[in-house]
Amino acid sequence: MSSQYNPSNIKTKTSVLIFLKNLAAPLVLYFENPQEIYEEIKEVVNTPTSKIFEFEPIGPIKKVCVNANQISAVALQEEQYIA
Repeated sequence: MSSQYNPSNIKTKTSVLIFLKNLAAPLVLYFENPQEIYEEIKEVVNTPTSKIFEFEPIGPIKKVCVNANQISAVALQEEQYIA
C-alpha cells in the first residue's frame, strides 16, 4: 500500500516554548528566527533580572509580555506539517 502523503510535502517548523511559573501549560510561540529568541530568553533566565520581554510572534498569539523572573524554562520544539 502506498503512502498517502508525499514526503516532499512534509515541512518542519520550529516553535519556542516558554514555561511560566504560574501556568500549567507552556506558551507556544512562532517566530521567523526562533533560535535567536530562544538564545535571548535562555541567557536572561540564567541570570536573575527583572527584564520584561515583549514579543510579537507570528501565529495565533499576536503579542506577549512576560516578566523574566516568571519564566522557569525555555525550549525549542520542531513540528512537522503538510504544506
